[in-house]
Amino acid sequence: MLLALLCVGIFLVQLDVTVVNVALPTIRTDLETGAAGQQWVVSGYMIVLAALLLVCGAWGDRIGHRRTVLAGLAVFGGASLACGAAPNIELLVAARALQGVGAALLLPSTLAVISDQYADRAAKARAVGIWAGAGALALVAGPLCGGVLVGGLGWRAVFLINLPIIAIALPVAWRTVPRHQPVRPQTRRRLRIGADFVGANIVAGLMNLVGLGTLLALTLYLQEYLHHDALRAGLELLPVLLPLAALGPVSGRITGRFGPRLPMSFGLALGAIGSCCLLAVGPGSGYTAVLPVELCLGIGMGFLTAAVVNAAVAALPPERAGLAGGVNNTARQGVGALGIALYSTVLGHSAAFTSGLHVLGWLGGTFWVLGLGITWLTVE
Repeated sequence: MLLALLCVGIFLVQLDVTVVNVALPTIRTDLETGAAGQQWVVSGYMIVLAALLLVCGAWGDRIGHRRTVLAGLAVFGGASLACGAAPNIELLVAARALQGVGAALLLPSTLAVISDQYADRAAKARAVGIWAGAGALALVAGPLCGGVLVGGLGWRAVFLINLPIIAIALPVAWRTVPRHQPVRPQTRRRLRIGADFVGANIVAGLMNLVGLGTLLALTLYLQEYLHHDALRAGLELLPVLLPLAALGPVSGRITGRFGPRLPMSFGLALGAIGSCCLLAVGPGSGYTAVLPVELCLGIGMGFLTAAVVNAAVAALPPERAGLAGGVNNTARQGVGALGIALYSTVLGHSAAFTSGLHVLGWLGGTFWVLGLGITWLTVE
């Protein structure tokens, strides 16, 4: 029950990364905004989330992760209600920023509670794999739920869907999340940061920079270039999203047995191949042209995510799990937000959409290879 609840926390945080993507064209029309407004609906959430993750992770280590989980659920629920009721783009972006506050409280503390509850390295790696798989499942559910909700109830429903989930999760969290022993001051002074921790977090950031940026580019390609509706686009993203959900637990088991370097290397290599496949997308291409990109990206990140989170958490003492989770998620979400901004800027300033995809193919491939080199230099 406890692990399931912690998975709900990351599910909510990740759901609101992708569920909004398929609603962006409708939001632009309904709230009379432009490309900048669309970008801020996505980036406003992720920038605040990234900015506060480190603070919230350390705060959870100090006051207890039970409090931060409960506070995160409450803030996230209130902000979701505000998003669903927003009458203009300015208030929607502000409410999305408040959602980022709730997400920053939730994300590192759910990971820290897992670290507290599983002392055995292999059991912890498997639990983190399940946790990462739940986050990936949200990425799968996001476009699908978004397509159904936007088509049937309008864009506001993609935010209001969070409310019944939180209504169930809050009382369960109150009963099941254990109290956490705060970190003693002398423990904080003895903390040492090694190359393995730094390397794992750099790779985590590169993963989300290319991964989330590519996912946004694929969504825009399907909806705005091929003119597919929201539901169809959501279904067409399944080849990238399903492996993300399915392979998290598999990666956790491999990491528990062999360490994180093997699944990280495999995932980074597949990611590089997927980015290079963008070079084959031409002016007359259809959906099948991006299918290899989706498969390589989904399988690669499916193996990479759980392994890189495990590598970062294992590099610090168990009593600093909140800080470790905060730094790792800051790297992933913060650099991921930069990736979304970078990828959307490249596409927006390209003479043709497909030529922008070619630039992103070279760029993404370079970042994946860089991550592979850092992995072999720093992660065991």
